[in-house]
Amino acid sequence: MNLIEISNKFPDELSATVFFEKIRWGKKPKCSYCESSNIFNRTKDLRLKCKDCFKTFSVTVGTQLEGTKIPLKTWLTAFAIVSDAKKGISALQLQRNVGLSYPTAWAMYHKIRGFMAMENKDLDEFTGVVEMDETYIGGKPRPFNDGSTKIPTNKKTVIPELDERLRELKEAGVHLKRGRGNPAKSDINPKRGRGTSKAKVVGIVERNGNVIAQVMKSITHNELKAMLLKYVEEDDAVLITDEYTGYSRMDRIIEHVKIDHQRLYSYKGINTNTIESFWAIIKRQIIGQHHQVSVKHLPKYVSEAVFKYNNRKDDDMFETLVEHSMLPSAL
Repeated sequence: MNLIEISNKFPDELSATVFFEKIRWGKKPKCSYCESSNIFNRTKDLRLKCKDCFKTFSVTVGTQLEGTKIPLKTWLTAFAIVSDAKKGISALQLQRNVGLSYPTAWAMYHKIRGFMAMENKDLDEFTGVVEMDETYIGGKPRPFNDGSTKIPTNKKTVIPELDERLRELKEAGVHLKRGRGNPAKSDINPKRGRGTSKAKVVGIVERNGNVIAQVMKSITHNELKAMLLKYVEEDDAVLITDEYTGYSRMDRIIEHVKIDHQRLYSYKGINTNTIESFWAIIKRQIIGQHHQVSVKHLPKYVSEAVFKYNNRKDDDMFETLVEHSMLPSAL
């Protein structure tokens, strides 16, 4: 649902509230406390009152949105904006679009990512041709930088021609002040690939189907095997991976084909291009929209990418988010 449809279908808070009530209860509201359908007329603040237990309640009581102070129409607008952005948007962009403070928009977006993660838990087991791979997220290795203008030999960097230009500018009344500099530091010889200290993300994708991905502290054979058994129907699937040793014993539990990326990346349909394409989506989302994410919150960003990939052929992401927001708060 786009923003024009949101504006037309939900012109005020009452219409948004009624929509949430239909999603949660159907045609007739029920008491959030005793589930009675014997309800008084709506009060001025859009709350309902039960004729049996005499408690007042709103549609959000007992749901994932319980306690929210954000108008429900704003939540619907945020659902539409986020679900329509294939590679996500920044919290600052969401802040500008919905008119909230940055901390509120940031927390709101993470809440929405939580709704997305709910669907990822109920995927059917993968069958057919399945690809499995891992990626590493955390920026690109940069040239040595110890946070100062010194080179690794501890000698101060001197560039005579620039010093001369600075003197000329100073005499002309132009003063260039040094900033704080880049606080980021890097090893002299930063490692890439599996030797890196970046966050590790493992993914499994069913060709022409769904994907699942999760952040892992380590990628040993036992952890990769546990993930495979959880999401793949091993008797009805063929696994394709690269030559990483963590996959070396997978042929004991599933039909397994390996491709050596040192020699080639694809051979007559044997490749991991589908999962590699998914990694490209995640990395472009992080680099292009968020620039940097913490390891603490990375699983939420991964869940967003998984949710959107799995719903790429459907147009019900907006409705799914609304439905998940009305699920019991205990979930």
